[in-house]
Amino acid sequence: MPIYQILIRLLSPLIWLIVIIEGLKNKAGWAFISQKLGLHYSKPLQNFHHPIWIHCASVGEVKAAEPLIKHLMSEHKILLTTNTKTSQQLVNELFADQVFHRYLPFDWPFALRRFIKAYQPNRLWIVETEIWPNLFRVANKNAIEICILNGRLTQKTFQSPNWLQTAYRNSLRRVDKIIARSELDAEMFGKLGADSNKIQVLGNLKYSAQPEIQKQARPIEREFILAASTHNDEELNITQLWLELNRSELLVIVPRHPKRSIKIQKQLQFLGSKLKVATKNEAIQEDTKVYLDDRIGRLLPLYAHAKIVIMGGSYVPKGGHNILEPAAFKKAIITGQDSSDFEDEMTLLKAENGIIQNQNYPQLQQDLITLLEHPEQAQKLGENAYQALQKQKNTLQKYLVALNIQ
Repeated sequence: MPIYQILIRLLSPLIWLIVIIEGLKNKAGWAFISQKLGLHYSKPLQNFHHPIWIHCASVGEVKAAEPLIKHLMSEHKILLTTNTKTSQQLVNELFADQVFHRYLPFDWPFALRRFIKAYQPNRLWIVETEIWPNLFRVANKNAIEICILNGRLTQKTFQSPNWLQTAYRNSLRRVDKIIARSELDAEMFGKLGADSNKIQVLGNLKYSAQPEIQKQARPIEREFILAASTHNDEELNITQLWLELNRSELLVIVPRHPKRSIKIQKQLQFLGSKLKVATKNEAIQEDTKVYLDDRIGRLLPLYAHAKIVIMGGSYVPKGGHNILEPAAFKKAIITGQDSSDFEDEMTLLKAENGIIQNQNYPQLQQDLITLLEHPEQAQKLGENAYQALQKQKNTLQKYLVALNIQ
């Protein structure tokens, strides 16, 4: 018996304990525990015959699959499985009762057979990276077509023990189709043992859902640059470097959390009357240097009319914020070194020279000087960002064709 099969049997008591503790700790309830352990599956909805089974491990995969699921759910029965309580909550928010959600059982053959018998799917689509040997084997034995969508692999996969890589390799042989996000990912799947004839590259499914951009009225008459979704101390540091430039444009700051407004005002009180605050209904004057827009839902019109967008949450260890919205407005975007929550988006824009990423505030100041003194460079940067998004528009349609979905 392969090492993988021996281990999941030997470790079963520990796995049971971990699932129960996780269910209690996260208040996921009996549904989480019973479904993860393969103990009980409620009867499906009426007319729920042979659904498309889509598995998304967690929140990131649910977001990646969102455009595909929203396209399909009005015409197809969708069985959506996830691994976590947070992803289940996101499923409810995004799709309500238009998809049928269950937690994926652990990779025991008996649990998977019970799951498949209960819901009788005819297709299994795995989003991104999850490779469960028994899931693939049991699905294959039940004549369920297996596809990996938005497939990606990292070098970490090849640092796993040989016995686990063997289990992955055997699993991939049971897959009917792999749709990879990039040529590099396709190469990784081939290196792991997937049949090259079953691999195709169609891009990142997540970007097929373009931000909904509408014409925005100009919110501020003066020309301005925007520091968006800022976090603790970014406001002070960006203000200080901006004042050193002695520019005529206004600096507009929109904090990620408006409740921090009082603290930000105290940090910037040295500005005196040159600081204006939106929630105080203070009008922008000719000598105003900084405008603190501490209201909710103000970013889109500001993105639309800013000369340059500085993305906050990236000069402090917060992981950055959504850079695709300003890209959709053709804006020159500057971001700091921490984009860990938006690595894919950064890769997309950087590949098309559609964003500037720097390491610190002095570099930010220098980049601002360059773009403000050479507006044609700022315009080109924004256009490149926009075109990077446009190239992804047909991704969903390509997936539908590859999956033979009308």
